[in-house]
Amino acid sequence: MKEAFKAMKTRRLIILSALLATLSGSRAFADVEFFLETPVGNRLTVVVNDQSITNATGRYRFFDLMPGRAQVAVYQGRSLMFRQVVMLNPETRTMAMLHPQYGFRIQKTIPVNTGEMNRPEQYQPDQMRQLPDEQVHSEGNRLLPPPLTKEKTEPAERIGETQRTPEEVMNADQLEQYLKAIQRTPKEKRLDFMQKTLEKQVFNVQQLLEMLKQFDTAKEKLEVAKLGWNSVVDRSNFETVYDQFSFDSDRKELRDYCEGM
Repeated sequence: MKEAFKAMKTRRLIILSALLATLSGSRAFADVEFFLETPVGNRLTVVVNDQSITNATGRYRFFDLMPGRAQVAVYQGRSLMFRQVVMLNPETRTMAMLHPQYGFRIQKTIPVNTGEMNRPEQYQPDQMRQLPDEQVHSEGNRLLPPPLTKEKTEPAERIGETQRTPEEVMNADQLEQYLKAIQRTPKEKRLDFMQKTLEKQVFNVQQLLEMLKQFDTAKEKLEVAKLGWNSVVDRSNFETVYDQFSFDSDRKELRDYCEGM
């Protein structure tokens, strides 16, 4: 009887030890998250270690990652456009941005669970390491120019004045993906979508006209045209945009806005 009791007790201890080991192991990678935001309309594949997400929404959210060093790679089709190593803290969500003008930035890190944890700000952007240039696609600069210099690290209103160049204009495939993203958005939310995403794009007047076709009312088109003025690369051709409005009052409002910028 005593031997049976000891055997049962031993089995319980073994099961309990295994359970604790499992919980301890799962703790190592629980609640480690990485969110990346890119310009909407570019169909990209983002790979973080062994996880990958492909879409054109501009939002890539990874969960259940291992803490520590993580490799982030961005592909357009089969072309490697960007690669970066970041440090991920346990119990932390790291939120980053990849922008054609401003490059890769960690925006913030926030806790995703309560309890004792390392401070999220422990890993800052200057602790990240970009892999050698020869490991990046030769056309990588088309998507990601060199990081900002100190002279460009200024308040947001100064950054918004960065001169756009024709070489940065979205290509036909990127325009098609962006138009599809607009079309997938409910009509009542499309203007809000444009307000959040259009400033991240670089385009010409002809491409802006294609975007205006996605809106039914003159009021919405007027607001999109105003947004477009800030990012269009060939302002000398903007007269074509004025011609899209039937009423003199709309054309005057748009012209006054553009001349006042």
